[in-house]
Amino acid sequence: MSFYLMSHRATLHTTTGYSPFYLLHGREMVLSSTKNLKARLPKDNTDVDQRLENLKSNLRLAYKLAAKANTKSHLNNKRHYDRKAKPRESEVQDLVYLYNPALKPGLTRKFAKPWIGPCQITKTISELNYAIVDLKGKGQVVHINRLKKSFNPELWNPKPRQKPERNAPRRSAKPQNANGNS
Repeated sequence: MSFYLMSHRATLHTTTGYSPFYLLHGREMVLSSTKNLKARLPKDNTDVDQRLENLKSNLRLAYKLAAKANTKSHLNNKRHYDRKAKPRESEVQDLVYLYNPALKPGLTRKFAKPWIGPCQITKTISELNYAIVDLKGKGQVVHINRLKKSFNPELWNPKPRQKPERNAPRRSAKPQNANGNS
């Protein structure tokens, strides 16, 4: 194992306040960079059951504190994000462009068109998700961050959808006898 990975696992995480190694093993990692490389035996001769109970209680406490710190960090990050976020709303029948940065094979980013459309909003799924349909009639559900309003209603000229032809009903795969019975 490389020293970088070992040192990363032994470093305290800024959010949780614990190292990943501690959260996994219940003790801090002894790195090979320490001066004493001999095995360290615990000086107190507590029985195995007592050590196991101590380990369990330490890990429970560490998990609770890490979860609490993680929630606090999440709320702090959300607060920072929401400072610059602009609320956007769209309604059914609005025309929008869809952001799709995926490149087709053989094209360069320089000539790619990341905005596809126009599309029409057909349904509001939630505050942030909308069902849209493109000019060809293909529908999908997308997040509002991938949509941009179109202000030219003349662009909306959908192709009429043709109903697929229904095939004749399937016949039974069982062979029939001369009387027509299976």
